[in-house]
Amino acid sequence: CEHEELILVYMPEVRVRKGKREISINRCPDCDSPNSLTLLGSRAASLISVMIVQLYSSGYNDDKKLLTFSDNVQDAAHTAGFFNGRTFRFNFRTALQKMVLNVGDGKNFTELTALFIDFWSRKLDQNRYIATFIAPDMEWLKDYDVLKNNGNLPEKSSLLHNINKRIGWEIISEYGFRARIGRTLEKTGSSIGYPDPVKLAEAAGQMLEPLQNEISPLRKLDLKTLIQFLLGIIIHLKNKGGIYFPALNSFIESYGSTFVINQNIWMPNFGPKSRTPSFLTTKKGGRFDQLLSTAATRTTWYQEWIDKCFFDFFPDIGTVFEVSKTLYTIVLKIFTAKGILKEKSVRNDLIWGICPEALKVSSKVSQFKCRLCGHNISVAEEEKEYFINSPCQRFHCYGRYEFYEKGMDYYKNLYAAGDVERIFAKEHTGLLNRDEREQLENQFKADDDMKKPWYPNLLSCTPTLEMGIDIGNLSSLILCSVPPAQANYLQRIGRSGRRDGNALNLTVANARPHDLFFFAEPEEMLAGHIDAPGIFLDASAVLERQFTAFCFDKWVAMDLNAPFLIKQVPKKLGQVLNNLEPVDKQKFPHCFIHFIETNQTDLFDQFLDLFKDNTFTLSAESINHLKMFVTGDSTWQGSLHYHMMNGLHNTRIEREALRKKVRILNSKIRKKKKGPKDKNYQQELRELRIEKSAIQGLVKSISDRETFNFFTDEGLLPNYAFPEAGVMLNSLIYRKKQEI
Repeated sequence: CEHEELILVYMPEVRVRKGKREISINRCPDCDSPNSLTLLGSRAASLISVMIVQLYSSGYNDDKKLLTFSDNVQDAAHTAGFFNGRTFRFNFRTALQKMVLNVGDGKNFTELTALFIDFWSRKLDQNRYIATFIAPDMEWLKDYDVLKNNGNLPEKSSLLHNINKRIGWEIISEYGFRARIGRTLEKTGSSIGYPDPVKLAEAAGQMLEPLQNEISPLRKLDLKTLIQFLLGIIIHLKNKGGIYFPALNSFIESYGSTFVINQNIWMPNFGPKSRTPSFLTTKKGGRFDQLLSTAATRTTWYQEWIDKCFFDFFPDIGTVFEVSKTLYTIVLKIFTAKGILKEKSVRNDLIWGICPEALKVSSKVSQFKCRLCGHNISVAEEEKEYFINSPCQRFHCYGRYEFYEKGMDYYKNLYAAGDVERIFAKEHTGLLNRDEREQLENQFKADDDMKKPWYPNLLSCTPTLEMGIDIGNLSSLILCSVPPAQANYLQRIGRSGRRDGNALNLTVANARPHDLFFFAEPEEMLAGHIDAPGIFLDASAVLERQFTAFCFDKWVAMDLNAPFLIKQVPKKLGQVLNNLEPVDKQKFPHCFIHFIETNQTDLFDQFLDLFKDNTFTLSAESINHLKMFVTGDSTWQGSLHYHMMNGLHNTRIEREALRKKVRILNSKIRKKKKGPKDKNYQQELRELRIEKSAIQGLVKSISDRETFNFFTDEGLLPNYAFPEAGVMLNSLIYRKKQEI
């Protein structure tokens, strides 16, 4: 493959049998960490999110709007949410690095949050500050909805306060918990968290003599080797996320229960098997790192670290439990006294985490690599001398680090000089009703002086946007897959470049034969023959839709003095459902059905006459099927009459069932108000009212549905934008009451 360096890859067997199923445990076979294995490589959505960040961060892009095309509704909806989530962290890193370079270099972690808030509050007004730095998993908060709808926060809102607390977590996480995952500030050489050298030197000087005196093999221990050992402990714990953060207090006391950490509405959610911050503890098992193991066949990382650092003084020193216990007792006691570590006593165990004020930020980063296993580590320039030829931090590797010049890093320059531009992605599909779609398009096209900070600047689209929708001027777009045909490709890329004739159009080839063919032969897509769109006229579903539309045309165009004078179709479905009973031939849909039944022979013949001047002739089978569709009575399931009336009656029954639930809930609410008011009274009453309000909303959504949308979804009218009927999910989702 012409690469000079090859990477040794170990492929462990991570599947185990659980009951009758085989599941993947994703447990690292090297360090035994649970759920610590990740996929190698990138999916298309991940690569596209990287492209999006480059476009919006670039100072050369003065048109920060984008369309991304997917081939179906599900993909468009999924990618909109994915792009929101994945691009947030890139944008935040840029904002954090700019702050560090301006006012944060050399400051400790406790000071960083206040500096970040002050720095960006001066550059952005409050609304833009909130829109830029609110985390994607906080956008559901009610106060944010109020801000977007009214332009102002409600009185006594806690939203800004919660966003600032989340910023504190994100800063600690970027330099600790997430420091080695992805294109982080640390790995790109932008900035890094490191132990306060003054505090570390004081602690090392204080513990050197006790270690020399109480552990005989270490009588000749020198200060540099000791600091090297201590730095390894701090860096390992930092990268595991073991930094004491106030919101993690209950998490620590529960030995890593994700339930308690998720109680904070401003914190990210962690699942039961998610990777979580890991602290140092004396407790055996659990999510946290065990300090020492008494088992003869198993050593912990901390015991092995003693071996690696002090091997020259005494081989296998870390395997002697009493020596390890004595050493760490001295080290952890002095670290705690000097304010480098915070110690908590939980039941009969001790837990340690790094104090934020003991960690500083440096914008000067050096990179080291293990000569044996290739493990990378980033360190601050201030501690660089201690890592030259220092032991590898990777568990079970006894190699040594050497400095290596990484060269220019693209992301380092991007974080330092890129624009801070939050990406707000929304889906644009045929499932949106007209009002939602028009509002979305108007917000997307809004001029800078009219644009709100939270307006969408990225639309994740389906092919519906190929056809004649004015989306304004664009200079770039991304196709999330290779379009089905050349016509689709030209339609999609034609949305950009209308302002000045220049455009950047990116197409991502997925790992499927169609995409890979055009990736290998792009000219076939760029300059291929474009066939005019066609349709299979003998398809029964197509004929049924077209005939119903033909009947509507004939009905509304007939002489006003003729029967069936009232030809107005109610705009909303609710009125149509109200007209079903009693039967009144002067009201829709009965007047329309009566018109078809009275003129069915003429309508059928006139419809067939449309094909006489066409080169295509309907087959006898199609003609017979269509005739049965037209002439069949209300009892035959394949008839137009049955199909239309059955769909309307079923919808009416569904609406009545929901109305019945509302009446039952009204009765329960009245009963609850008259009953005893125990401690659960307010909560139960609130839940009943929420359920009632939600069901009333479902009733309203049925009644407010566009009448012609009903006919297209029932397959009775053609819908060229979205020909298949959607699947409707009726469920109740509501916010929990927010505690201020």
